Amino acid sequence: MLESEATEREILNFINNNRYYFIIGSILKSSYNFGHHKAYAFKEFELPPNYIADYLLVGKNSSGYHFVFIELENSTGSIVNSDGTFGSTIRKGQKQIEDWDEWIDGNFSHLRLLFQKYLGTQIPLPGEFIILDKTRIHYALVAGRRHDFREKTYRLQRKLKRDQNITLLHYDNLVDTIQLFKKSSNY
Repeated sequence: MLESEATEREILNFINNNRYYFIIGSILKSSYNFGHHKAYAFKEFELPPNYIADYLLVGKNSSGYHFVFIELENSTGSIVNSDGTFGSTIRKGQKQIEDWDEWIDGNFSHLRLLFQKYLGTQIPLPGEFIILDKTRIHYALVAGRRHDFREKTYRLQRKLKRDQNITLLHYDNLVDTIQLFKKSSNY
């Protein structure tokens, strides 16, 4: 799939139509320290009325549940500029995540209804699903390929993580994690 120029929609369709959710799940394995007790993936998770996260990963560790809202962007195109700064593809994804973050700040109580919609009303929701704790909210943006990123891009990537809690990955990060998992599990 990534050998050709793949758009965001083509990647989403490939994952969803083939039920290759492990590709998205690899983000937990590569970038976060939760999800080893329990993990759930929700595709095209709505933040009504204006936003949709491509995926929401919910992972649990010893300290409880954590949430990763994921935005996929194109694998090719204007990923980075010639000087290594973020190109329009990454900036577009960053802007979407900033919009989600504002929505969550003002509407987290609405998420309870969305979680109940997905999980049902038979199971009481743990506190992490009801009370906003921003230390449990994370964002991941996947765009471009390894060859797109430069030294400056990686520096900006680290600042993005520190300043806005956005983990910026390229699609090769996902491929690497999946291959590493296959080798370690003799899959």
